[in-house]
Amino acid sequence: MLKRFFWHGFRHVLGLLAVVASASAVAQTSAESQLLARLNAARAQGVTCPGSGRRPAAGALAFSNTHAQAARIQANYMTASGRISHTGAGGSTPRIRAASSGVNAVSVTEIIFMGTGLNPEAAIRWWLNSPVHCFWMNEARYTHAGASIVQGSRGTSYVVVLSSQPR
Repeated sequence: MLKRFFWHGFRHVLGLLAVVASASAVAQTSAESQLLARLNAARAQGVTCPGSGRRPAAGALAFSNTHAQAARIQANYMTASGRISHTGAGGSTPRIRAASSGVNAVSVTEIIFMGTGLNPEAAIRWWLNSPVHCFWMNEARYTHAGASIVQGSRGTSYVVVLSSQPR
């Protein structure tokens, strides 16, 4: 009984996420394009991450609208709630949000930042100084990405969803 209740709730959350994702399919803003371009520039030159050392150059990330939709779900949640978290509405995870948006890949992750104003460079600098975010944003197996930047009264949320080659 509990298993059936959990599965029903899980399907409900996935359905809600799919509705939000389809409703949020909009063109990429210039700030979101700038964020991905700056991320690709860092990947192209390789970086030194705190805690893990030198990360070699990695290939450019191809833009994906489905990835951007998944990023927008979490950016909207963070901006509305004021919470900086990889856990989203209904307890959703980056993998669940990506799947609900149509991302079908073996490896999926997201990098997040929240600040004031609209400044993609501040997000990139913060990620490069975060051991975990720096490591994952420069992971060579990730080949596709989408970004979302959402401004609100509680701050501006920056979310990038990255994945390996789609299946």
